[in-house]
Amino acid sequence: MKKYTRTVLITLILIVFSSFAVSAAQNNITSDNLVIFEDKALDNINSGNVTVVGGNAEIQKGVSGSVIVVFGKAVLNGNIGGDVVSVFGELDIQDGTLIQGNLVSVGKLKKADTVSVSGTRFAVDFDLISLFKSNGIVINAFIILAVLTLALGLIFISIFSKRYRVMEYSMKSGNLRRLILGLLFIVSATIVLVFLMFLVIVPFVYILMLMFADIVSGIYIGSFIFKNNNEKSTIFIEFFVGHIIVNILKIVPLILLPEGAYTAMLVYGICLVVLEGAMAAFGIGTVIDTGFGKDKKLLKTKEDL
Repeated sequence: MKKYTRTVLITLILIVFSSFAVSAAQNNITSDNLVIFEDKALDNINSGNVTVVGGNAEIQKGVSGSVIVVFGKAVLNGNIGGDVVSVFGELDIQDGTLIQGNLVSVGKLKKADTVSVSGTRFAVDFDLISLFKSNGIVINAFIILAVLTLALGLIFISIFSKRYRVMEYSMKSGNLRRLILGLLFIVSATIVLVFLMFLVIVPFVYILMLMFADIVSGIYIGSFIFKNNNEKSTIFIEFFVGHIIVNILKIVPLILLPEGAYTAMLVYGICLVVLEGAMAAFGIGTVIDTGFGKDKKLLKTKEDL
């Protein structure tokens, strides 16, 4: 049975890989057309599309296909035979450039007056990094959310201190199971959120759920620092310190991001999503696995709590 399953998986992988290879060949996708996390000048692109992801590209003599920019920057010169699409990136379209297709930009757009676009123009002009750093909007939002979560955490730990100590005790084993359990729950909850977005209460409950998960994760991180202290009141300090550490990791890199660093911004965003996702999954998984601290099997004696 295992041999049969392995054969099926290998066959599926080969089919997918072959399909991708054929698609790449049909669209003339080569290493010359790809700019990923690097700076590159392109002056000899005779066919195919140009894709820029988290890098900087200067197209000096035009391109026969389209130009796609994601979290990167592209300087365009000459004749662009297809569309120009930018998502959270930066476009600098030079004087005399002709775009034979459509121009779609959701990000920073700099365009000379003599630029000609044959198709539809759609642009939402803003600089993603400047938006994050301008007036500290996002940073302030992170700080407010962190303070709110800290206050709620201390209140809930005060009210349900026994249950939170049970959950803390449970973290000595089975954490991978809880992480997977929480991840499955988050995926399911996110799907429900998408379909019920029009109900105001649903996004509110979703955000509240993630905040409660952060409380458990903060306790877990703090427990590594105070692992030799068994006093009942230690759980408050564990949560406080763990919560501060997590939010320093979220906010400080955002403050230090240099202007125009789209690659750094992309890496930061990915790391933030991974960090938040892992914390939420672990926290929710722990709450579910212990029945919000009701699992009596996790208790050694009443004196332990």
